[in-house]
Formats: sequence, structure tokens, C-alpha cells
Amino acid sequence: MSGRLLVVLLAAGLFAAACTSDSADAPAGDSAAPTTSPSTATDGEQPDAPTTEDPDAEMPSDDALDTAAGDAGVNDDSSGEVSEQERIAAEEERQRVEEERRRREAEERLRRQREADGAQTASLERFSDCGPLLDYVHANAAQAVGPWGLGDGFGIEGERLEEGAIAVDEAASGDFASLQAGVDFSTSNVQEAGIDEPDVLKTDGERIVFASENRVHVVDVTGAEPELVASLTLGDHWGSRLLLHGNRVFVFSSRWDVIPPLERDADGALAAIPVAPEPDWGPTTEVVEIDLAGSTPSIVRRLSIEGNYVSARMTEGVVRIVTSSRPRAIPWAVPREVGRTAEEQAAKTNREVVASTTVDHWLPRYNLSDSASATLVFGRLVQCDRVWAPAHYSGPGTLSVTTIDIAADGLEGSLDTTSIMSDGSTVYASPEHLYVTTTRWFNWHTQPQGPDDGTLAETEIHVFDTGDVLSSHYVGSATVTGTALNQYSMSSHEGHLRIATTTIPPWRFEGGPDFESLVTVFAVDAGGLSQVGQIGGLGVGERIFAVRYLGDIAAVVTFRQTDPLYIIDLTDPALPTVRGELKIHGYSAYLHPVGTDRLLGVGQDADEEGRTLGTQVSLFDISDLDRPKRIAQWTAPGGRSQVEFDALAFLYWPPTDLAVLPMNQYPNDENEGDPPFLGAVALTTVDDELSEFGRFSHADPPLRECRESRLITVRPDGTEEVGPLERYCWYDVDYEARVAGSAVIAGRLYLASNKALESIELGSTERISLLRWAD
Repeated sequence: MSGRLLVVLLAAGLFAAACTSDSADAPAGDSAAPTTSPSTATDGEQPDAPTTEDPDAEMPSDDALDTAAGDAGVNDDSSGEVSEQERIAAEEERQRVEEERRRREAEERLRRQREADGAQTASLERFSDCGPLLDYVHANAAQAVGPWGLGDGFGIEGERLEEGAIAVDEAASGDFASLQAGVDFSTSNVQEAGIDEPDVLKTDGERIVFASENRVHVVDVTGAEPELVASLTLGDHWGSRLLLHGNRVFVFSSRWDVIPPLERDADGALAAIPVAPEPDWGPTTEVVEIDLAGSTPSIVRRLSIEGNYVSARMTEGVVRIVTSSRPRAIPWAVPREVGRTAEEQAAKTNREVVASTTVDHWLPRYNLSDSASATLVFGRLVQCDRVWAPAHYSGPGTLSVTTIDIAADGLEGSLDTTSIMSDGSTVYASPEHLYVTTTRWFNWHTQPQGPDDGTLAETEIHVFDTGDVLSSHYVGSATVTGTALNQYSMSSHEGHLRIATTTIPPWRFEGGPDFESLVTVFAVDAGGLSQVGQIGGLGVGERIFAVRYLGDIAAVVTFRQTDPLYIIDLTDPALPTVRGELKIHGYSAYLHPVGTDRLLGVGQDADEEGRTLGTQVSLFDISDLDRPKRIAQWTAPGGRSQVEFDALAFLYWPPTDLAVLPMNQYPNDENEGDPPFLGAVALTTVDDELSEFGRFSHADPPLRECRESRLITVRPDGTEEVGPLERYCWYDVDYEARVAGSAVIAGRLYLASNKALESIELGSTERISLLRWAD
């Protein structure tokens, strides 16, 4: 037997012995855990807790592993000479055995700590420093990596966009304390009262701040007509949303950018770090701070964070920004040719690449610059001891919550960040907690799935305690079957989190004949989340299109061909009960409470086969929970409203029972039909009726263009047959005129588009002014 073969067999045998104590049911991806003590464990078993290895199984002794590492260099060749290939093989086996020992030691320390703490399930773990964090990443990423690296996707997003009560951050009123939100002016249609969300339009009753493409417009609305104060160009910063607090504005957007690793030399000058990862282009979150004080608003600072912008919330002048990042600048190998051998070689190389990475390859960086884009502060966004890992390995991504005091120093103040080794796609905030959900990560290399294997997607819920004003602390995680539609799928009420999900496979976005929807209730305390109740069987064969929680009641809309509206009683969290059900054609994609026992639904009308026909607004009477009914309906054939996808686009003004929704309506036959409509429609809900109050548009009358043609058939003898002249027509649509934001201020309705800001007298629907943005 050659020395090399002996090395391989010996090391492989010891490696297998080291793994025999693993539970046969343990997920393949859960190969390593942080080495520090766990956080406070949940009282009940968490749904996503990984199976712990047999506590009575014997670990390979250090002597045995040392022997394996030493024997990896033995060569029984009679010549006594060791070839270069054998030395390389021996070193590889020694490193592999050493890595396995470190992993097993970490798992054993974690198991003993859990036993000492009396924990019944695996809880979230906090890293003590960068060493254990890197061990965790190396061990898990080595199993997840494949021939093409780790891939770009860490799961399925289930997001679109609850409680539309009029809300205001009282501290944000600044110098305008005499104006009262909900009385003198409207606020964004946020989910929870007192928790502000970034929107395209914000107002304090005297100013309107509107984000349009790559610009922010500041408008004074105190005079007879609106006056443009400033239009600030943000640069390569598109699709923005903003928060307004006093004289300070934060503008958020995602962009494709690079944050170079930097350091300062002895003279204070900036230079690239020679041993850091190479700069790598990727999704970057940018926050632009605008100062409104003085006569001329100006950009004062810019914050760039590696990773996708997920969302943000503001409570009492404190902003929490949620970002989701992935490892960058890792030089993955790819197969050089077609075939399994080439793929296996690339995967092997990528495992070696993983082992060579540092913490800075995995954790996101940030860069704070001034108005001229000169770097002020830079570095790692989160310190290693503020990073946590869920008990179930959740992929190579990093979910970060960065807390900033906008009321005090804005971006000039300190940044407090807490991160989880996970992904994130949907954000919901209650007064005490921040919840971030994502579809649970699957390792496609070790957990191959198929269309008929019965696997269902799961949603992971991560909870942050926001009771500390200037910090966010990770509390725990839980898993529920199915995927959540958007933030309105969740609601916090009297110490419980309720979440609605639809069961689908991990690789599909639509339901099937056997799929159903669920509402699950979790108790929330200092230990995290523990499931206390659940109801299923909703909309079998359909998926959720809208959810609304009203205290102890949940309204859930599912749809495939018809729209069942379920009314669920959650008074007993342990025993949710379906009280009533209403089936109508079409569906509601957004539900808004109107008064105490009315619900307004915005969605699509549909025929008996489920084909959508255009915008539909329904008014439901839910005073009898067992017999909900629709009492009014309004439709716009060929229409589509942004409210179906973004609840912040909806405005409801209770003083006049006015609902405003942006809408684009296209004729079914442009050859004969009416021209398209781009603008907003206002409806009233007076006397339990839905009446069209007015239509408003910034578009110029559209040009109708036509093309005429005829078919000419040429016969072999050269004669021709000329067919009839046919005409096809279309409209030149002014897409810049689509309404993006609205507000009510001092008896006027303001509608903003990328083209203009319109002010309308609410009493007469007469246009007061049309302020066009400069080109």
C-alpha cells in the first residue's frame, strides 16, 4: 500500500469516527455553532431548532485526532522518500482533521452550556469575538459551497407591503407644534400608529418633501399657492423613499456600488488596506441626509452600507435601518468544462477558497462621506461580538439592524448595529419589537428538492427588542410553515405576534390544489417567540392576497377564482377560530379599516374563471363577524392601482370620509376605446356608499397614433391580390404623470407625480395650482 493511500484511508476512517455521534436527523447545513454561551432560551421548543447530537456519544479524543494529524504525514514507501504530492496530500488531511476537531469542540461546548442553562431547544447564539464567528462561517459555508460558489440567492422573497391608522411622530413636528396631524394635515398610511415608514412624500403641515426619481423637491405650502423652495439632485440615487423629522430628512435607496476597504496612514490620509478583500460591486444601501434649516435646503452627509436596503422605521426620532448583505469579493472557481469531474474539482477549490477567507469577506462595511463625497468615517458595519447566529444555519447572508438618532445628530452621530447570520426580506415593527422575516434558506447542494417531494417553504421570524431607544437587541427566532405575503401578514397585540402564511414549495411563488393558508400565534417575551396557537385550512388551493388585523380580529383574503374573505377570531390566542366567510368575484389586495365595523378593500374584479378585469374597490360590513357582507362596490375596467402592491400609496382622510388611490386605466380596445387615464381617483364612503368624488391627472391630452397597412398577395404569374386596409392605433402615454404620493393639508388635496405637484380644493374638487418640476 502506498503512503498516499494509507494517509487517505487513515484520515477518512478517523473523520468518519468523529462524525458517528451526529444525529442522523441533523440538517446537513448545521455543521458548526458559535462557541459562546447562548442567549436567554425560549420557554417552548422553537420550530426551527436543529437536532442536537447524541449527548452520550463519545467524541474522538484529542490524542486520536493528533495521531491522525501526525499519521497524515507517514509514508510507508521502502525508499523512505516523500514525494511533493504526498506532502500536499498529508497537509490537506492534517488540516481537514484539525478543522473537524475544532468544529466538534465548538459543538460540545455549546451542548454542555445548553445543558447547564436548562435550555430545552437550541437558541440564538452570540459570538464572543471574530475567531468563533470565522469558525462558524468556514464550517457551514464549506458544506454549502458548490461548483459556482455560494450563488446569489439565499431564499425566496415573499414580500410586498398593515394598520393604516393616522399616525404621527409627535417629536417630528419641530417648529410647527401648532399643527396637528390627522386634523390639519395627513400623514403616511403607516401600519402602526406612532411608527413612521419611509414614503415618497412627507409633510409637516407647512412643507411637502417629495422624492422623484433622483431628486428631492422641497415645497412651501403655507401660501395661497405652493412654492418650490429647492430641488436637490441626489446623483446616482433612484427609487428613493424618505423620512422627515423636524428640519432633517433621510432619503433611502438601493444602488449598485462599491465600498472600498480603506485605512488611514500615519499622516491621516486614506489608503486601501493591502490585506483586505478586493473592492467588489454589489447592492449598496445609501442614506442621504438633507438639512432643511435656513433658506436653502442642502445635502450634508451620505451613508453607504454594503447590502440591499430592506426597509426602515422611525420611532420618537430614532431610525432603524434594515439591510441584507452577502459575502463579496470572494474569487469563486467555476467549472472549466462540462461534466461532473470538472464540477467536483471546482467545488473542491471553492472549499479551499472558503477556508482562506477572513471575517471582512463576510461582514458588511460602511462609508460615511460629506456633501462632496469625501470620506469621513469608514469601517466594518458591525463588530464581531454584536453578531448572532440562529440555531438553524440560515445561509451565508448577514441581516443587520442599524440604529441612528435622527433627532440628535443625524448621520454625524454614532451608528449602533446588531447583525444575524441570516437573510431578511420583510419588516414589521411594533412599539416594543422589530420583526424581520425571510423564507428559510435551503442548501441546494446538500438538500436537493423536487416538485413532488412534499417539501414546503418555511418563514423564519427574527425578533429585535427596541425598548432601548438607541440600540436594537436580538431576542430570538422562530419558524412557521409557509411564506408571508408582506408586512401586513404580521401584527403584534397584547404580547402576541400573529402571522398569516400560505403553504407552497420553496421553489414556487404560487399555490396549488393541496395548499392552504394559516394564521399562527406566538407569545413574545424576553426569551423570544413560542407558538401558542394556529388555525389552518384557509383558502385550500388558493394563496393569500391581503391580511388585516383589527385588535382581536383578523381579516384574510385568499384568491384563485373567487375571493373568500375570512373573519378570524383571535380573542383566545391558543384557539383561533374562523367566524365568518364571504365569497365574491375578484379579490382585495389591500384592506383598510373605515370606522369601527367597516372594511375597505382595494384590488381587482374578476370573472368566473378568475381572469382579472380591472380595479375594484369594495366596502365590507363586518359588524356581524359570522356574516360579513359587501355593501358597496366600485370598479374601473382596465384599471390598476399601486395600492395593490404598496399600502403607502393609499390615503384615507376620515374628516371627509375620502379615500384617494393612484390609478392607471387603459382601454380594452385602443382602436375604439377611450384614451388611457393616469392619475388618481378619489372616492367617498358616506352613507355606506362608494361614490366617485373626482379624477385628477397631470397628463396632457394624449396623442393617438395610428398605422395603416394592407396584405398584398403576389401570384406566380405576377398578378396581385390587394387585401383590405387595416388600421392599428395606440396612445402615446405620459408615464411621468403617474401619481406617486398624496396628502391633505388645510382643506386641500395635494397629488405628486414625477411631473408636477397639484393642489385641489376639497370642497369643490377645483384645481388650485399645478406646480411643474423643472427639467
